[in-house]
Order: sequence, then structure tokens, then C-alpha cells
Amino acid sequence: MKKILIVVCLIMLLATSGAFAKGDGWAIGGEGELYFAGNGGLPAGAMFLLHIPKIPLMFGVGLNSPFSIGLTVDYWFARGNLVSILDYYVGVGGYAQIFTNPTNFELGGRVPFGLQVWPVGQTLEVFIELAPAFGISVDPTQFAWHLQGAVGLRFWF
Repeated sequence: MKKILIVVCLIMLLATSGAFAKGDGWAIGGEGELYFAGNGGLPAGAMFLLHIPKIPLMFGVGLNSPFSIGLTVDYWFARGNLVSILDYYVGVGGYAQIFTNPTNFELGGRVPFGLQVWPVGQTLEVFIELAPAFGISVDPTQFAWHLQGAVGLRFWF
């Protein structure tokens, strides 16, 4: 409990000092994936998210159900403010899914767009995202399409 309290206090201290840059610095976070429609790829699961400064990509890696490994890489080409603490982003990216059978995997492209809320200045981002995705599944070989989605948070510093 003490460790959690210390981390929360450090985040609040750094947020008030202006050390964080809204959407431009390091970011770590997590998301719960939602699966709305399609014929496979990135079903419900959890992902770890990472943004590295000066690299305009958002990386995700996670475990999905049934057991598989999912990867995403997105480039946000448009970002902006809607009102007050509400922002948006639109991007283009790719995804990969490796299933329990290593000969069965899926690769594809996606178009993520999301809404961001910044409840703690420029430190904490809470977001919801939708991403239409299209790809190729191997074993069996077939065209894959999905409506991927996520709800999560990122800490920026």
C-alpha cells in the first residue's frame, strides 16, 4: 500500500511541475481490448502500451483469449483538442496475432481513432479507441476483417 501511495504522490508532483508533455514524451499504459465484429484477430485480452519520445509510434503487446500474442504499431497522423480536457487522435498502423499453433498467425493493417480524456493535467490519459482492421490469416489462409476496440489508460512523462 505504501508503494502505491508513493507512486501516486510522485505522479501528482511531476504533473504539477510541468515535467510531462501531453502526448509527446514517454508513455506507458495498458488497455483492455474489445472485439466487436469480424472473423478473427486480436480478440478480447489485455495489452501493455509504450510510446518512446521522438519515435512517432505507439506500440502494444499483449495476451489474448484464447491464448495468443497480439502486437500493434500505430502512427497517429492527426491529433487535436475537441473541448477542455477532451482530445482525439486518428492514425494508421499494423497488427500481428500469433496463435498457440505457431504456424497459425495473422498480419494486417488498421486505422485507429480514439477519444482521450486528461483528468490529471498532462499526466494521465484515459482513452477509448476503435480500429477497423483488415489482414491475412494463415492456416487456414483467408482474408480477415475486424472492428477492434480498446479502453485503457496511459501515463505520460
